[in-house]
Amino acid sequence: MAARLCRPQAGAALRGGTRFLLCTGLLLLLQAPLLAQAADNAALERIRALTKGGATQLALRLLDQYQPAASQTESWMKWEKQRYALYRAQRNWAQLAERATSLPVGLPPEFVHWAKTEAVRARLNAQDTEGARRVLRDLLWQEQGSRDEHAEWRQLVIRSYLIENNVSDAHTALQQYRADFQVNSPAWRQLEATILIRSGKARDAYALIGDIKTHDGQLLTLLAGLQGDMLPPATVLKRALSLAEETRNKPALNHQVWLLVAEAAARAKDPLRRMYALERALTDAREHAAPDALLVANADDLWQAYERYAEAVGNEARLLVGNDAAWLKKAEAYKRDDAIPARAFYAFLLGHAGIDTRKLAQRRFVDSLMEDGRAEVLRALYSASRRYPDLKAVPEYARYRLADQALAGYDIAFAARLMQGLENPPAGEDPDGWALRRARVLIYAGDQRGALQLLNGILAGKKKLDDAFAERYIQVLFDLQAAEHHTQAIALLEAVFQLATNPRIQRESLYWTADSKAALGDHQQAAELYLRSATYQHPTGGDMWGQTARYHAAEELGKAGLTQDARLVYQALLRHADDAKQRAVIERNIQQLWLIEKKATPR
Repeated sequence: MAARLCRPQAGAALRGGTRFLLCTGLLLLLQAPLLAQAADNAALERIRALTKGGATQLALRLLDQYQPAASQTESWMKWEKQRYALYRAQRNWAQLAERATSLPVGLPPEFVHWAKTEAVRARLNAQDTEGARRVLRDLLWQEQGSRDEHAEWRQLVIRSYLIENNVSDAHTALQQYRADFQVNSPAWRQLEATILIRSGKARDAYALIGDIKTHDGQLLTLLAGLQGDMLPPATVLKRALSLAEETRNKPALNHQVWLLVAEAAARAKDPLRRMYALERALTDAREHAAPDALLVANADDLWQAYERYAEAVGNEARLLVGNDAAWLKKAEAYKRDDAIPARAFYAFLLGHAGIDTRKLAQRRFVDSLMEDGRAEVLRALYSASRRYPDLKAVPEYARYRLADQALAGYDIAFAARLMQGLENPPAGEDPDGWALRRARVLIYAGDQRGALQLLNGILAGKKKLDDAFAERYIQVLFDLQAAEHHTQAIALLEAVFQLATNPRIQRESLYWTADSKAALGDHQQAAELYLRSATYQHPTGGDMWGQTARYHAAEELGKAGLTQDARLVYQALLRHADDAKQRAVIERNIQQLWLIEKKATPR
C-alpha cells in the first residue's frame, strides 16, 4: 500500500526533495511495525529452538528478558503462549498454573479462557484435581465461553474425577454432558468406554466401542474384550503386540499398549512376554504415564513376575530352595540373548539365598538391566516398590549404579538421596575419589555443610596431592564457586596450593583464588593474586596464561582505585598484543582509567 501511495509522487520528487522525503518518511512509518514484528518473531524463534534443543532454562531467561510489557497486548500474548510451552517442556505445572491464574487485566476473553484452561490441564497433570475444579468452576460460572469451550471444560471436569478414580462422579458428569451436548462422536464413545471399564462394565464398553479403528479405540476394544471375556487372551496378546509396533511414535499410548500386552500375557500364561512387556512399560513410565491412564505400571508386578517364572522353571528342574549353587548355575546357563529369564533367577535368589550368593546375584541382576538399557526399570524396582520403602534399604551395589545413572542424567536430588549414608566407596574405587563425587553431588543439592565436611576431610592429614587428583579436586571447587561459596573455596584453594607439588597446579590455584577474591569485592587482593599467578615459575609472565592473569589484574587494580598501577599493567600488555581486537580492548580500558581518575579528582 505504501508503494502505491508514493508512486504518483516519484516524478515530483525529481523536481523537489520535500515530497520525496515525505514519501520516504511515510514508507518508514508504515514499515516500522513490520520490522518490529519481524524482530519479535526472530526472538521467539530463538526461544523455540532453545526449547526444542532442551535448553529450557536459557530459553526462559531470554523470555523473561525480552517479553514485551502487558500493555502491548498482542505481542505480549504471543510471548505468553511461548512461555506456557516452555513450562510444559519443563513439566513445571505449578508455575504454569500460577501464571495462568494471575493474568493482567484487559486481555481478550478468548485468551483468558485459553490460559485458564491451560492452568486446569497443568493442575490435572500435577494431580491437583480440587485445584483444577476450582478454576473450572470459575470458567463455567463466571466466564461467557463459547459452546465448544464449555464442552471442553465439562470434559476436563470428567477427567478430574477419573484422575481421582472417582468413577461414580465421573459417570454422573458424563450423563449430564451427554444430555446437554447430544454427542456420539468416536472420541466421546472412547471416553465413555473408559469410564465403563473403570466401573467394571467391560462388556458394555466393548459393545460401545464397536468398530472404532483409531489406535486409542483398538486399545480400549482389546482391553474391554480381555477384561469382559469377550476375546481370548491369546488373540488379545497377538493383536496387542501388533498395536505396540504401530504406536511406536505415540509414546504415551505405546506405554499403555505394553501394559495391555503384560495383562494379556498373564492371562495367556506367557510369563516371558509378561516380563518383557512389564520391563518395556517401566522403561518409560516416569516420562509417559498419564495421571488418568487406565493401566498403571507397577514395579511390584515385575518383581512378582520374575519370582513366579524362576520358581516354576526351578520346580520343573527339581531345584531345591537352599541349594544356592544349583540355582546360580541355572541362571548362568542362560545365554546373553536370554537375559530376561536369567534376571528372573537372579531376582529369585535375592530373596531365597545366603548372603554371599545374594550379593553375587544382586550384582548380576543390576548389571544385566543396565547392559540392556533398562536403567529406568532398575530405578522403578528399587525406588517405587513395596519391597524397598526406603532407599536406605536398597542394597549398596544397586544404589551405587543408580547414583551413577542419576548423575549422568543430572537428577541431582535423586543422586543425593541415594548417596546418603554411603560413606564407603564401591568395590575397587578410591575412597578419596568417592568422597569427592559425594561432595560434588551435595554441592549441587544445596548441602554446603556436608560438602565442606567431605572436602576438608579429604585433605586432612595429607602431606601432598598428586597431580591427577589435585585437578579433580579443583574441578569440584569450581562447583563451590559457581554456588557462590567463595570464602570456603578460597580456604580450600589455598590448601591445594600448599599440598600440590606441581608448579602448574599451584599457579592455577592462585588464579582461581583470585577469581573468588574478585567475586567477594576484595579487588586489591584479587589483583595481587592474579599477578602472582601470572609470574609464578614464569618470571616474565609472557605466556598466554600470564597475559590473561595480568589482564584481570589490571581490571582489579582499576576497581581498587589503583589506576596508575592498572595503566602500567595494561601498557605492558599492549607491548605484546599483536591482535588488533585485543589492542582495541586494552586501549579502551586505558581510556576508561582516565575517566575514573577524573571522576575521583576533587574540583
